[in-house]
Amino acid sequence: MLRQFHRAKPLQAAKLTAIVLTLLYSTGVYLRIVPSERITTLFLVPLMALLLALVVTGEALYAGYRAARTDGHLTATLTADLGYTIVRAVELGTAVAAVAGVAAVVASIPTGPMSGPGAIGLFLVLVGLGVLVLLGGLLRTLTELSVTRGSDRTDERRPGSFS
Repeated sequence: MLRQFHRAKPLQAAKLTAIVLTLLYSTGVYLRIVPSERITTLFLVPLMALLLALVVTGEALYAGYRAARTDGHLTATLTADLGYTIVRAVELGTAVAAVAGVAAVVASIPTGPMSGPGAIGLFLVLVGLGVLVLLGGLLRTLTELSVTRGSDRTDERRPGSFS
């Protein structure tokens, strides 16, 4: 069934793979299960979250464009599957909130040299916002996986289905 998910939703499958690998690797480094002495592994979560936020924003803009071009009412399109719409809104909301949070944090940085504890606090805020985006994306991709698995089960029960 996972193979059908990769074929049916390749972007969601790639997002799910990237999120799970990022979270597993970062957790392994944090718990010292995965030996890593590189400081660049500290920036993996914020970097992946930024890339995910860009993808989510692009998806939302494209979905909004497609919804606006349909003949039906926009509210009917959004309320057709309310749970799925809420999950997509949560994913987009976490991405936008994290980007706004990063912008607010960067704007509040004082000029001049920063002390060590201040830099560590700044980094922890960025990691926290990154984890927020990754968890929002994980929620959406797992929802897509369950929807795809549910539609595969109904296709298998349909008489005359050869897939």
